[in-house]
Amino acid sequence: METFTHEGSAAFNKRVGIVLDTFAEEIRTAVGVPFKALVLGGGYGRGEGACVIKEGKEALYNDLDLFMITADALELSDEIKHIAHRYEEILGIDVDIGRPLSLKELRTLPHQLMWQDLAAGHKVLAGDKDIITANIPDWLGKPLPKGEALRLMLNRGSGLLQAVIQAYELDKDTAHQLPDSDFIRRNYHKCTLAFGDSLLIAYENYPVPMQEKAAALRTMSIGIDDVIKQEVLRLFEKAVIFKHRPDAPDLTTEQPDMNTLVHAAGLWVVLLLLMESVRTGKNWESAASYAADSFIREPDQHKGRLLIRNLIKNGKRGRLSFRYPREQLYRELAELLDSIKPEKRAWYKRAEDFLTLWNQYN
Repeated sequence: METFTHEGSAAFNKRVGIVLDTFAEEIRTAVGVPFKALVLGGGYGRGEGACVIKEGKEALYNDLDLFMITADALELSDEIKHIAHRYEEILGIDVDIGRPLSLKELRTLPHQLMWQDLAAGHKVLAGDKDIITANIPDWLGKPLPKGEALRLMLNRGSGLLQAVIQAYELDKDTAHQLPDSDFIRRNYHKCTLAFGDSLLIAYENYPVPMQEKAAALRTMSIGIDDVIKQEVLRLFEKAVIFKHRPDAPDLTTEQPDMNTLVHAAGLWVVLLLLMESVRTGKNWESAASYAADSFIREPDQHKGRLLIRNLIKNGKRGRLSFRYPREQLYRELAELLDSIKPEKRAWYKRAEDFLTLWNQYN
């Protein structure tokens, strides 16, 4: 029997498997001849997805991350989207199917965290059970490029920034409607979980099975004060509990307050500067000095024809630059999280502008 959740009962995992088998067969039928496989990635694909109790019953919590493999490139049809939406209602969570991956694309996947995680743990719901392991490039079994730590920190730090804004709005008005009831708490724990994952990437000790990550972090020689290291570990271990069981008895179900979020943001800045120093060999005294440093964070986005792409993208934003727009995000977020002042209109507007750009280039 397949295991989708670390904390869910055997009966619950079995029920989830039956629903997903039916879903996968509907997708296979809808796609027809080009279909090769439907693969479940993410936490549920690795057997470590979250399980919660809703109205006295076990339920899924996270989105389902699905990858469709096809013989040749094709677009996601409206029929597929309709099936996915119907199963969102059945499962009570979002069902995400990205643009189908052709076999050719599968064999040339870039060396990125998302693809390495898929290679390390997944479930083929329909089609060739060996399609991932037989076709992924060899480099997905090697240590990740250290730049992936930076990209993960950007992603989760952006979520933390959104949590800060929502917490501020909630403090101003207790009737403020959050994007969802667990928005602040979830983004907080996802960010503190990324502290550990990013350190493992930066020190070339990733991938590590979830149950071994905390032990690996404890034994690693990390260039930060031991008190800070212990705090990072404490928050990481709490985040692991949240990942498996968001409603666990030893976790508060209340949204983190502003002081808690500011504390996490301070750790984010410390770890960003550390990991970037490990990656580049450079050193910065502060988030401001890091933001002021104009070095290219993602060299691979600044080669050959990509420079023309960058020029066009910046032109649409009214800027003249050959830099990939995400470069701006790394510098902006360091300063935003280093000095959180949502009560100041200038900071709030800067955060809004940042998130608008991040939504395009995350």
